[in-house]
Amino acid sequence: MKLGQLNRRTAARFVLLTWAVSLAWLARREFGKSESEGIAETTIRLSPEAHFFAVKAGRFQIGYASVTIDTVVAGFRLSEVLALDVPEVDSVRRVTRRTDLHFSRSLRLQSFQRTITGGGLFEQFLGRVEGDTVLALAKRDGRDQPPLEWSIPIPGNIVLPEVLPYRLAFGKRLEVGRVVEANVFDLSIGAVTRVSFAATAESTFVVADSAVEQRATHRWVAIRYDTVRAFRIEHQATGTPVVTWVDEHGGLVHSEAALGVRLERSAFELVSFNYRQAVTAQGSANHRQIPAMTTALAAGVVPGPGESADYRIVSAPIERFLLPRTSWLTGGRQTTTADGKLRIRGPGGPIADTTKSDYLAPAGPPVEPAVVAVARAVAGSESRTDQVRRLTRWMSTTIRRDTSGDAPILPGRVLATRRAGAEGHAELMAALCRALDLPARAVSGVLVQAGRMYGHAWVEVELGGEWLAIDPTFGQIPASNRLIRVMVGAAGRPIDLVPLLAAASFEPIPSNRQ
Repeated sequence: MKLGQLNRRTAARFVLLTWAVSLAWLARREFGKSESEGIAETTIRLSPEAHFFAVKAGRFQIGYASVTIDTVVAGFRLSEVLALDVPEVDSVRRVTRRTDLHFSRSLRLQSFQRTITGGGLFEQFLGRVEGDTVLALAKRDGRDQPPLEWSIPIPGNIVLPEVLPYRLAFGKRLEVGRVVEANVFDLSIGAVTRVSFAATAESTFVVADSAVEQRATHRWVAIRYDTVRAFRIEHQATGTPVVTWVDEHGGLVHSEAALGVRLERSAFELVSFNYRQAVTAQGSANHRQIPAMTTALAAGVVPGPGESADYRIVSAPIERFLLPRTSWLTGGRQTTTADGKLRIRGPGGPIADTTKSDYLAPAGPPVEPAVVAVARAVAGSESRTDQVRRLTRWMSTTIRRDTSGDAPILPGRVLATRRAGAEGHAELMAALCRALDLPARAVSGVLVQAGRMYGHAWVEVELGGEWLAIDPTFGQIPASNRLIRVMVGAAGRPIDLVPLLAAASFEPIPSNRQ
C-alpha cells in the first residue's frame, strides 16, 4: 500500500511539474516575443481594403483622397492618393500626390515612392531601407530626368505616419491613454524625427458605405451605412498638429489638421461623382477662396516691404482641441502667443529659436560640383553677409522666373536651364549657401498681401547668430515680413500647402492695436 501511494504521489508530482513547465514555456513564447514577431503573427488578419475620403476646407470640398492596402509576396503595399483641384482661369486643374509604401509582415518599412503629377508637373521622391541602418534616397523633377541620389543613416526601425496606426492596432497598443514614440520619416524634409502619438479617446462613426444614383438629379445618395468603432490619435508627424481617427484595424476614418483640411470617409460615388458635378456647375469660385490655392509667382504678386508684422491666426476646426495649437509656427523670425497671434520680427530682433539641430534639416542631397563652382565664383571672398547678398542678387537676375508645371526644382537642373519656380529658386539658393558652409535651408509658407494668401518658397540662412530670411525669387534680402513660414522644404505649391492651411487665415493687426 505504501509503495502504491508513493507511486501515485510521484506520478501526481510529475504531472504538476510537467504542467508548470508547459505553462512557463507558453508564457516565454508569448511574452518573450519581440514586437515585430507579435505584429507579424497578427497581420494575418490584415486583408486588402480601400477607403475613400472627401477632402474639405471649411464647408467646401476641394478634392478627394483614397487609402488602399493590398497584400504582396513579402508583406503589404499601402497606397495613399490625394487629388486636389487647383483654380485655373474659370475652371480647375487636378494635381495628384500618390504615396506608395511597401512594408514587411511585421509592418516595417521597406521602401516608399511619392509622385506628384498634374498640369505638366512631375516630381518623384523614392526611398529604400538597406540593412535597417541606411535609407537610400533619390529625387527627380522630370519624367526623363536622371535622379539625384544620396543616403542617410537611420536609427533602426522607422515608420511613416500612414503606417503607424496599423502598427498600434496589430501590436495591441491601440487603447485610450496609450502614448507611443516612434522614429518617423518626414517626406517634406527627407529626415527622421522623433514623434509622439497619443490615443486620447474612443468613439463611434457612422459612414456611408455604398450609394445609388438618382435618375432625376443624377446625384448619388447613400443607401447603406457602416458603424465604425474608432480611436482618436493626436500627433504632429506632418509638422502641424493633427487629430486622426482610425478603426480598430488601423484604417483611417477621419482626420483634421490644426489649420488645414479635413478628410471624411464616405462612399466613392459621393466623394467623387457628386463632387465632380458640383465643380462643373459652380466652377472654381469656391476653390479661389482657399488660402495658398495660387502661388505668388503665378499671380504676378511681388512681396511688399515691411519692418515688422503682427497677425491674428483665425481658424475654426471641428476638433476643438486644435484651436490653441499654433506654437508649431514658432521658429526663426516668427513667434506665437497663447491667444493665437503671430509676430514676424525685423532684422536684428530677438530670434525665436537658437537650436541648430532642431532648426536645420539633417544631411540632405549632396551639393553638386557645378553648384559649388558657381557659389565660389559669385560669392567672392567678402564677408558672409555680403556673400549672401551677392548670391541673392545673382539668383534674381540670372535664374528666370518660370510658372510652368515642368519648371526645374533640383539645384543642378535649375543651374543648367537657368529657369525655375519659387521652389527651384529656393533649392538652388540653399545649395549655394551650403556650398560655402553657411547653414541654410529652403522653407515654404504664404505671402499675406492685399487681403489674399499666396503660396511661396524662400530660404533661411544663419548669419551672425540669427536666422535671416531671404527671397531669391524676387531678390529680396531680408525677405518681406509679409511672408509667413509654415513648413520646412521648398514646397510652396497648392498640393503642399493647402493640406496644412486650407481652413485658416492670417489677419494683419494694425500697429496701433497691438
